Amino acid sequence: MPKEHKKRGRREEKKRKKEQEEDQPESKRRKSKDDTDAEIIVDNGQHIDGTGYHPIPGPGEIPFYGLLDEEEQEYFKRADSMLELDQFNDAEERALFLANVYTEANGKELKIANSQSCSRLMERLILMSTPNQLKALFQKLSGHFLHLAQHRFASHCCETLFTRSAPIVSEEITARTEASSSDQTKETTTAEQLFLDVSKELEGNLGYLMADQFASHTLRVLIVVLSGRPLVDAHTTSLLQSRKKEHITLISREPSTSASTSTRTVPDTFQHALDRMTKSMVADLDTTSLRALASHPVANPLLQLLLDLEFRQSGKSKAKDTNSLFRKLLPDDPPEEGTTSASFFNAMLYDPIGSRLCEVLVTNSPGKTFKVLYQSLIREKLQSLAKNETASYVLIKALERLNKEDLERAMHELCPQIELLTERSRTSVVKCLVERCQVRGVNTEPLAVALKEAYGQHATERLNKMLKLGTSSSESMSEERQKHIESQDPSKAHTSLLAQSMLDVPGTLQDLIIDGILSLDNTGLQQMAKDRGATHVLQKSLACAGDTIRYRRMIMPRLASMTADLATDPVASHVVDAFWKGTEGLPFIREKIAEHLMQHEAILRESAPGRAVWRNWQMDTYKTKRFDWMAEAKGPIPGTKTGIELARERYANQKSGLSGSKPKGNMTRKGGGKPFQLTGANALLNAVQELLIPFIRAADEDATAKETGHGLSKSGGGPRTALVEHHKPQKLAQLLDPQLPDTGVGQDGFLQLVEKVLQYSVNTWDQGFMPKLYASTDAPGVASELILSVLNTNLHVYDASPALTIIEKATTRALASLFGLNGPHAGGISVQGGSASNTTSIVIARNTLYPSTKTSGIHSSPHTFILLTSAHGHYSIEKAAQMLGFGSSAVWTVPTSAKTGRMDPTALSSLISKAESENKTPFYVNATAGTTVLGSYDPLRTISKICREKKIWLHVDASWGGPAIFSPSLAKEKLDGSHLVDSIAINPHKMMGVPVTCSFLLGADLRMFHRANTLPASYLFHSEEEDEDGNGEAHDEGKQRQPSEIYDLADLTLQCGRRGDALKLYLSWAYHGTSGYRSQIEHAFDTAAYFAELVAEEKDLVLV
Repeated sequence: MPKEHKKRGRREEKKRKKEQEEDQPESKRRKSKDDTDAEIIVDNGQHIDGTGYHPIPGPGEIPFYGLLDEEEQEYFKRADSMLELDQFNDAEERALFLANVYTEANGKELKIANSQSCSRLMERLILMSTPNQLKALFQKLSGHFLHLAQHRFASHCCETLFTRSAPIVSEEITARTEASSSDQTKETTTAEQLFLDVSKELEGNLGYLMADQFASHTLRVLIVVLSGRPLVDAHTTSLLQSRKKEHITLISREPSTSASTSTRTVPDTFQHALDRMTKSMVADLDTTSLRALASHPVANPLLQLLLDLEFRQSGKSKAKDTNSLFRKLLPDDPPEEGTTSASFFNAMLYDPIGSRLCEVLVTNSPGKTFKVLYQSLIREKLQSLAKNETASYVLIKALERLNKEDLERAMHELCPQIELLTERSRTSVVKCLVERCQVRGVNTEPLAVALKEAYGQHATERLNKMLKLGTSSSESMSEERQKHIESQDPSKAHTSLLAQSMLDVPGTLQDLIIDGILSLDNTGLQQMAKDRGATHVLQKSLACAGDTIRYRRMIMPRLASMTADLATDPVASHVVDAFWKGTEGLPFIREKIAEHLMQHEAILRESAPGRAVWRNWQMDTYKTKRFDWMAEAKGPIPGTKTGIELARERYANQKSGLSGSKPKGNMTRKGGGKPFQLTGANALLNAVQELLIPFIRAADEDATAKETGHGLSKSGGGPRTALVEHHKPQKLAQLLDPQLPDTGVGQDGFLQLVEKVLQYSVNTWDQGFMPKLYASTDAPGVASELILSVLNTNLHVYDASPALTIIEKATTRALASLFGLNGPHAGGISVQGGSASNTTSIVIARNTLYPSTKTSGIHSSPHTFILLTSAHGHYSIEKAAQMLGFGSSAVWTVPTSAKTGRMDPTALSSLISKAESENKTPFYVNATAGTTVLGSYDPLRTISKICREKKIWLHVDASWGGPAIFSPSLAKEKLDGSHLVDSIAINPHKMMGVPVTCSFLLGADLRMFHRANTLPASYLFHSEEEDEDGNGEAHDEGKQRQPSEIYDLADLTLQCGRRGDALKLYLSWAYHGTSGYRSQIEHAFDTAAYFAELVAEEKDLVLV
């Protein structure tokens, strides 16, 4: 929309100023009362201020250049309107109009520049002019810049002319470099010469101009142009622009050049001119006068610029030069406490204007000088500086330069003041501490503790207090009104920035914010998303540093349910945009959000925020090319190569002779003997690997069509998915056609058989593979299986597999220790599976409690044995009873709680009493940790008390739920009392992703395992005691000594042929670590809880 024309007279200016001040938000620093009245201009041009600065006499009265007549004013006003709208048909028409305006303005340039109604036209002309037009105008004004710079309106024209002409200097230098001197005629007047003429024109009056309220701005622009600094950056803009300056813009285009935003190439003559100007300004000023200018509202920004340029261009050399600006301000070397330099610096620290000069000194001074400044004048006053509204900004600049040791010391000194700082809204200091500690690698735990004390211990209360949620926003309030109210409270934006900086520090600081967000209910989350300050924190949390996958898994489903409401809100719609980053690695949640957007397409298209969300989420692609959208949503599979990359790799191999080449030479076995040929084995393994990798990768690729139930169809069978190509047994037998030929099929035939097996097998890597109790493995699991196959050893006796024996004993002992079985003989054995563990535990319990049954059997015993198990227990107990001669009727099931599925201890006691009253012998109780259907955990502590009183063996079938022991919180909740049991069965191949089969039977005393299972087989088992006696004959069973440590592990089990399955858990545990398993298992339980919530909320489903 075109801007309305504003009158530029004094009365209109005062009126506008008054209106702006009424609505003006509080700046980052409060202005002193003297800021606007510090300088008064009297008729003779003399300047009077309250800073102690005695002004230098000026160049005299400004000449009067005449006035435009009414007709001329009317023409130039219309021309200004047309240039502002810029509605020309093409560039040629615009250029013609500009040329006509310049023709009409010929000879009137000075009048226009000084006119309060037409100076705006001059600025707009400059913005739209060509380089030649700019230089022509520059020449017309040359000789008058001294007076124009002091004029209220003409000074703005000078600033714009200098800014727009600066890039022309760089362009002319480039053109002269590229052009041949013989082909080019030298220009009579260059932009370089025009700027040099201006500097010479102003040189004699620079000391006066630097404190002039209009000329000072023009002088700053000229210095920046001569220095070659970028004309547009945060630091330069704050020094150059006047808060009162009216910004002249164009409707259809905003001219800009790359030279405005980057360092420009300037000739050496500019540097010489800049040096002359600097010396001219400083030469007549002593230390007292310069210090007075440091607090002068007009001269201070120019001093900042000169000091900045001095440090940047000369650095250490100027710091030692007694005639330099730096040394005139701080003549004492070093400026220690007690010197006049220290007194000046201390005074400026708390001055709203002078503190900005202190910021420049702290930021740009050489390292040694800064160190002295910090140690002498800042370090001892850290707390008072932090609490002061003005001085805190100097402190921030100092903190940004501290080394690790000084920063850590400063942090510890400031931590006790953080609560006070947050109360006073001095969070910028705290934010700087957080950021710098992260950069320097300083431990941020003290900061986290201090912030927690300042904002509250409770997560929700802490976040609400920090971000001031609910203090200003209201649904009934207009957007403009909300903006106005929030602009009056900049502290809200500052605390938002603090929270965002905390999210960048993985660990406790990050957790303070994340825990607060997770603690919010859905209403609080919506409020946070729609709050103008807090929304940035929520967006940042979805893309912050560190491993936040667990947080995103928890928060994204909740946010996804609000997608439609948030997407149409002007503020919260940006949160929906951030959902894309927040669902990285969570493609199913990403697709769910897209579905929400799809369902509310009509509503989204009615609002501008909704349309932006629709566009950013590429929903048109989702509608028309869903497969492509899903592929992008899923992201590239790590390690995959494109077709062209594979082709290049094959070509490179062929060129280097690697493709199809055979290894040179043979590997010979140790000690001589037949050479071991690797060529065939290597080729076969590589070929099998090329079949296995696509098989695994297919599971990820198939996920994009998972909701359809099947993927691409394949000839010869039913619907094809990566999960399984399913056929009835008779059909599959025909397709596989398994034959065992008399003559071997060789490598090619072998690979064809492997390909068939893979084709018709269940792909456990697929996301749709959701069996009852186990899942796919991972890379360490695959590697461990390969190692075991290569070793191909039997763990029956130590001598056959020494390394694997030690590993099994160490692994089972560590596993038992997690359950609290820490006795000197605690440990375990690997078995074929959970059923084998349960069966073996029954044998150990029977032979331990009733030793005669080991030789005479249960039928010769006077006892009628009873086994008790949970009604929800595994069927393997009954099957074991059949195998061991007890019979199914000997297995009594204990009722469970209808609500929790846990064994009822009272019912257990009743059944034991009933068995005893019937002259039966209950000897074995099977409790369950993670039942098959409900996943219930029986109350082990209560059950163990009952079993101890009755001298009954207590076994825990923790085949599925046992890995919860890796999480202290889950173990305390679900496995309390595990240290009181006699034996435990656990299957790491279920919840822990170890390859099938990996199962263990753990016990409090392995000597019981040995006594129950050992048999005299002197040709096989040799205890350490027998070796020491030198006697290989077996002792009589009744007299057999109990070995202190058993290394022939088959003597503890029912097996003789034993695979080294413990290696699989050992290597996986070493790879992931205890903490890694803890994270995985806690995440699994969190996911299950979330899924239960979804089922409970779904009206068509019933949560069992």
